[in-house]
Amino acid sequence: MLDDDFAVRLASAPQAEAAVSELFSAAREASESRVFLAAIDLETQVHDDKKFLVCEMRRHWMIQQFAEYYSRVLPSIETVDPDDVNVSVRLQMLAYSQFWECSGIQRLITHLVKISLGEPYDARLLLDTPTSTFDVFESVKKKCCALGLDLADFLEAVYSNQIRNAFAHSDFWMVLDYITFQNHKHSKSDHVASLHFATWERLFKVTTEFVSALFEARRELEADLISRMPYRVDLPEFTGPFNLSKDERGFSSAKPTR
Repeated sequence: MLDDDFAVRLASAPQAEAAVSELFSAAREASESRVFLAAIDLETQVHDDKKFLVCEMRRHWMIQQFAEYYSRVLPSIETVDPDDVNVSVRLQMLAYSQFWECSGIQRLITHLVKISLGEPYDARLLLDTPTSTFDVFESVKKKCCALGLDLADFLEAVYSNQIRNAFAHSDFWMVLDYITFQNHKHSKSDHVASLHFATWERLFKVTTEFVSALFEARRELEADLISRMPYRVDLPEFTGPFNLSKDERGFSSAKPTR
């Protein structure tokens, strides 16, 4: 795939915030209780083959801050000193890999899609079953197609397993204002030979918009449930019923009821 082809593909991507909003709405319509669990599932512990929710939902806060920083603060490559462009692009590559490989993001999206389809909530999802990042998002895309969700088209346009792998394993080099991928395979139509910095920057911007929207939607859901406290969930997939409440520090908590 040529840079121009990828740019066209990227231009066809649905708006990130709208795709995320549609996904949360579909899941909440199917089962708000299970969406509640999906939202707080970013912080869990496993003991004796059972999954326990713990107090703070802050395990992946750094990934959220990554997205917010890069989408709102980081200057355009065009404005960066030429001597610093290489470092700036490499930092973006690191963040791109972190976003898509983040187990919390994979788990949240997968749970929301499964909930929307009415499938059982798998409390141990991605914890003890070796699953590649590629398989996770391929499964999500297929399920989203079945649901008619824009997220399918969004991931098809924006997520590239080849690019993620290239960054994760340093299978690339930069020449002038292009990123060239060593793991490009001519036999695969979706493989990208190289990306112009401008195309890469657009890809990265859309990705950070998606991650920011995902965490913001989760935060808004949490705030909505807190506003309707006490919010009680009693589902067999977890170790017992849980109440959503505020502790003395003002943070939301998911605590088992006795």
